[in-house]
Amino acid sequence: MKDYAIIYNPTAAAGKKKKQFDYVIKTLENLKISFKLLKTEYFAHAITLAEECAKDGYRIVGWGGDGTCNEVLNGAIKSKTNALLGFIPMGTGMDIPGAVGYRPDNLKRACEIIAKAHTGKLDVGIATNAQNEKRYFLGIGSQGFDAEVTKRTNEGNKNLPGTWNYIASVVKTVFGFKKRKIRIIHDNGIYQSTCNLVAVGNGPTYGGWMYMCPRARLDDGLFHISIIEMGRFELLYNFNTMYSRTLHPHKHLTDLISKKIRIEMVELNNEPYIAQVDGEIIGNLPIEYSFLPGQYEFIKPEQNEAEQWFQEKHGTKFAKHLSKLQREKSDYYTNSKFD
Repeated sequence: MKDYAIIYNPTAAAGKKKKQFDYVIKTLENLKISFKLLKTEYFAHAITLAEECAKDGYRIVGWGGDGTCNEVLNGAIKSKTNALLGFIPMGTGMDIPGAVGYRPDNLKRACEIIAKAHTGKLDVGIATNAQNEKRYFLGIGSQGFDAEVTKRTNEGNKNLPGTWNYIASVVKTVFGFKKRKIRIIHDNGIYQSTCNLVAVGNGPTYGGWMYMCPRARLDDGLFHISIIEMGRFELLYNFNTMYSRTLHPHKHLTDLISKKIRIEMVELNNEPYIAQVDGEIIGNLPIEYSFLPGQYEFIKPEQNEAEQWFQEKHGTKFAKHLSKLQREKSDYYTNSKFD
């Protein structure tokens, strides 16, 4: 039997980019990795494939963007086998592999990480909707504006390169979106707000490396919650700062930390916010968030190589931001670790 089952979506980036696809196969073979390759044939097929392969004793690898990786995650956990799980990032959004520590720009390095098979146990988030349907996730669960953007992006043709599909959806959504009042029940009390969105971070990024929950880590057993209370034009103005991790802290942004969260509408006659986790729509509010804290084992780099990539790309700008916060005597990032 082969050691690894590698699951990819032929209609997504991992199936469309022929040169990169062939390069990954050749690299895996050169690294003497024993694997079988499985392609998905329909929506959520990766969940079934991952569950079946895990039960057959394979190590599981999700190869693609966040949609494929999230389905593979859910299938592996659903199998109840504790099958080792790794990723090869190749898609529109690669925030899930990034949360585990994979950098998004080096396919060879991802293959090397799979071959070395260094492992570590990490937190997995659980989102439960009003129908008691559960979805496991590694990145961010959100409700409100950004979930609307995700829905629009998923329903679109995705003809633009990289994260530009997401950005185009932001611009299309921002002008018609209306803020609504929500209630957040967390470990330390209740918070109510008329806000654009609430992001519940297990990992730090979504939407193609936007740091909406920049202090979130997969090894701290906590959700980091960002509540955006700015107006639509202020949100659009600050949009780009999320990529360089320089939006936080902000006077129109509230941060909470909690192990469990329930988010619900305050005014029940309002149309409820929709919610998404790891780029997958999971239904309308109310949504409850909980953890599998440090219980699932992943194939991961020994160091957080996603953070290394971030520092190469945005390190200078972020360092200036940290210096500014230090001058302002802000301790926002003081106790945060990014390695």
